[in-house]
Amino acid sequence: MENPSGEIDFETMTIKEGKAEIIVPRLDYYRVSPNEYVPSKAPVFYNPLMKENRDFTVVVASIIRKEVGHSLRFGDSMAGVGVRSIRVLMEAEWDEAYVNDKSQKAFSTMIVNFRLNGLEGRAHPSKTDANVFHVTHSFTGSRFDMLDLDPFGTPVRFLDTCFQAVKHGGMLSVTATDTANLFGIHRRAARILYGVKIFKTGFMKELGVRILLKAMAEAAARNERGVEPVFSITSRHYIKVFVRVLKSRKQAFRNISQIGFLKVRRAGKIYEPMGVVDAGEGCEEDCLLLGPLYAGETYSREWLEKILLQKSKKTFLEGSVFKIVESLLSDDQKIVGSIDLIGLASSFRISPPKRSIVIERLSNEGFAVCRSGLDNNCIRTNARLEDLIKIVRGL
Repeated sequence: MENPSGEIDFETMTIKEGKAEIIVPRLDYYRVSPNEYVPSKAPVFYNPLMKENRDFTVVVASIIRKEVGHSLRFGDSMAGVGVRSIRVLMEAEWDEAYVNDKSQKAFSTMIVNFRLNGLEGRAHPSKTDANVFHVTHSFTGSRFDMLDLDPFGTPVRFLDTCFQAVKHGGMLSVTATDTANLFGIHRRAARILYGVKIFKTGFMKELGVRILLKAMAEAAARNERGVEPVFSITSRHYIKVFVRVLKSRKQAFRNISQIGFLKVRRAGKIYEPMGVVDAGEGCEEDCLLLGPLYAGETYSREWLEKILLQKSKKTFLEGSVFKIVESLLSDDQKIVGSIDLIGLASSFRISPPKRSIVIERLSNEGFAVCRSGLDNNCIRTNARLEDLIKIVRGL
């Protein structure tokens, strides 16, 4: 169908997402299976499977709204059809959104969608490069209370300007979809884009989160800012990280001091975490170093509990949002790296153990242990691999 305004020159359809009613490109044209889309082939970027990602933005924005209360300004650097900003305005009840995309087709589509949802005057569209958009909003009085960056692929070339565009104490949300780089599958790209030496391990999702946080902490420090990780997840094909931005050299130094190398020992298909070390420290002959990466906490338990409080309220959020949060709450974050129980079973030719039983047995033996909230089938423990194998074989 053609939009009545005549501004859209491609075939569209109207859908509902949350409270938003939006016009998007016909989904059938870039659907490759019932649960897979190639939105980069569409005239305007929109991925229905990323609703979960946008749900996280909306729930965090809703909490900020309740806590702050004053006039709030949201920024969306690469908005596509504009649905994220529309939902923040309508569901989280923010006052203003500045919504940007360098594509002319996206710019035209978001304007139509703002009209469709009655948001003229509250949603302010622009058409420019994301870095230019950030710099435009880098001055006192124009910065954002929350900025969302969701590029196609790596976010690294936009991070420096992001930190200039967020208020002191404001929130920055960054999504990365180049998970093959962050998970250590494409090692050369990881070295080029993130300056890290990594390879695929059983806890590669945790590594991805820590590498993205390292890149964000470094970008913040270059701009005399620090970060406080609020919420970090991996789901589907993306990593999403929320941080509070603090204009503080002290916090910047604290963040940089939390960047180090993870020492691992290889045994079959298992990489056993051996602790975080500085670059100058030696490494035993049978050990390897991964990194550098961010070794601090990747999320705030206080914020996770705030998100879970929304579960009892009527929202438009996916159920997976709360399942992910509940999984993270079971992780005490005291140990960097984890052990993949499926990989362990394969390496040592034993039956795959049930994670809950292994945790119970290790705890009874006096070891510190918990599940990993970022990697399925993984546990964090201070037990050495030899102790763990002995316990698993005895189950």
